[in-house]
Amino acid sequence: MFRVLLVVCAVLLARDAGAQVPTGDVARGERLFKELQCASCHGSTKAGGTAAPGLLKRDDPAYTPNALASAMWSHAAGMWQAMEKAKVQRPQMTPAHAADLFAFFAGAPRVDKPGNPAQGGKVYQAKHCASCHDEPYLGAPNLAAQAGTFSSFSMVSSLWQHGGGMLSRMVAKNTEWQKFTPEEMSHLIAYLNTKRP
Repeated sequence: MFRVLLVVCAVLLARDAGAQVPTGDVARGERLFKELQCASCHGSTKAGGTAAPGLLKRDDPAYTPNALASAMWSHAAGMWQAMEKAKVQRPQMTPAHAADLFAFFAGAPRVDKPGNPAQGGKVYQAKHCASCHDEPYLGAPNLAAQAGTFSSFSMVSSLWQHGGGMLSRMVAKNTEWQKFTPEEMSHLIAYLNTKRP
């Protein structure tokens, strides 16, 4: 009962903050996992595949939406190389797709601790987000204009929709692809959802 109450509170807080957080569906997530050929590298069991770790985290209460988002961001460049080598097409993923995959991986709703916007501002600077997103002439979207719309699942979607372009810009700037912890992702999302001038 307490877990259900936590999930309801988290959804209401996210709604009140303006973020549209989709509710994932285990069956849709399993279907998507197969359609996107995730198992070709990650395997279809908790043990994982030969090329990548397992994604089924049903026994891990620390596996939250921000853990999913930070893991995908941290390993994206390697995943894209492996997918290209295996001739697996990079998917176009929506926030709803990410929520469905999380539901399949986790097997139960889980919530993240709210992030700290001040800490998120530090993450935003340290991870070089500002070097593109705060420079309108570079063509990257103005994230401040989208405040209130960010969630773990929208971060996953953005990675798959725009990550290739981000990686190209980072290579051009001689900047390494950035890795995130779940806590950093939580703080970053809190910062992005805060109205800024």
